[in-house]
Amino acid sequence: MPLYETERHERLIRTEWNEERARDAIDRIVTDTHRSFDPDTLWPIHSLDRSPERPPDSIKYIYHGAAGVIWALNYLNDTTALPLKRDYLPTVQQLIPLIRADMDRHFEVRKYMGAELSSYLLGESGILLLQFKLAPSEDVAHQLYGHLEARISDPRGIAWGGAGAMLAALFMHERSEDARWKELYLRNFNALYDQWNYSDEARCHLWTSSLYGVTEMRIGAIHGFAANAFAMLRGRHLLEPSLADEVLRRIHETVHATAQIEGPHANWPNNVGRTTRPVPLAMVAQHCNGAPGIINSLAEFPNDARRPIDALLQQAGDLIWNAGPPIKFPTLCHGAPGSGYAFLKLYARTGDQRWLDRARKFAMHSVERCDRALTKYGQRKFSLWTGDLGLAIYLCDCIGATARFPTLDVF
Repeated sequence: MPLYETERHERLIRTEWNEERARDAIDRIVTDTHRSFDPDTLWPIHSLDRSPERPPDSIKYIYHGAAGVIWALNYLNDTTALPLKRDYLPTVQQLIPLIRADMDRHFEVRKYMGAELSSYLLGESGILLLQFKLAPSEDVAHQLYGHLEARISDPRGIAWGGAGAMLAALFMHERSEDARWKELYLRNFNALYDQWNYSDEARCHLWTSSLYGVTEMRIGAIHGFAANAFAMLRGRHLLEPSLADEVLRRIHETVHATAQIEGPHANWPNNVGRTTRPVPLAMVAQHCNGAPGIINSLAEFPNDARRPIDALLQQAGDLIWNAGPPIKFPTLCHGAPGSGYAFLKLYARTGDQRWLDRARKFAMHSVERCDRALTKYGQRKFSLWTGDLGLAIYLCDCIGATARFPTLDVF
């Protein structure tokens, strides 16, 4: 199997880095986002985001809905002083009642999301975390605790599973230092650790999970090994030293055992070993699956001579550059900004200027692609993980030469 499919990528638009153009793109995205808001209907759904399992009027979650948009606007205000044009707290406080109303009105929405309401990126936990950030209260904290507790032992990664609950608990612990959030993180950790089993077939430790009707050992940064490993790395300071060391050993073992290497390049498949999937998936190179997500998830792995990882991560970075930007809409999850964050992470890890230069070239390519999409569809994609708001934050990080992946590294 090839390390990636060339038809999924396109040649980089060779536009040199232009900070003024990047700032202009950020300003236009933020201005259009404020202007397009309606207190009753929120933000319009882009035609690319319409599907039967989503309500027809507006999406509400952190991943691809109003909560993510509001988080991004507040984050940009906090980090770059881009002014908020209104107080979005009343809207955030109405999102969960609106979600419950969606469930009542739309059978397909209820069927798809009814069991997932406690999840982080695609459920109510992220909304409650945002609400607490904007207006801390014990009532909101109590609701959030219950949601995160409900994800214990769920191995399905950051969007749906316990890894997302671990991240939310860490963000609450960092904000308040309340001991209950450390305790909740550790309960989620222990449940995931107990399911992290050695596979003779894969020659490493992996999780087996069922998602979308398919059971397999996934590798990726949203639903698989990299997602769970990221949440464990992020909170390893809360673990006993010997346990933290074993986590690092297993991560090092697994990232090497599952890597596919050809010459100077490395990539990772969607899954390894037995699967109930009828047709194997092609290998891709984007954040949700493939090399970009591996780098974004493991870039904070300690630089330890006992467990070298830098050469492999740089092989993965070279593959991303060689493949070029994904053809898909320029987004965090599966577009050029998500891949570009891997370059920013490698720059932060190594100090090598070429990674920052590559990140900024992907940024200029993304601006061009975003502008073309706006002309084609007649509206922006108002979404954090799958739209223009994620691009705006990526552009800010390219300007500042920082690598803070939204809602993963920072909330």
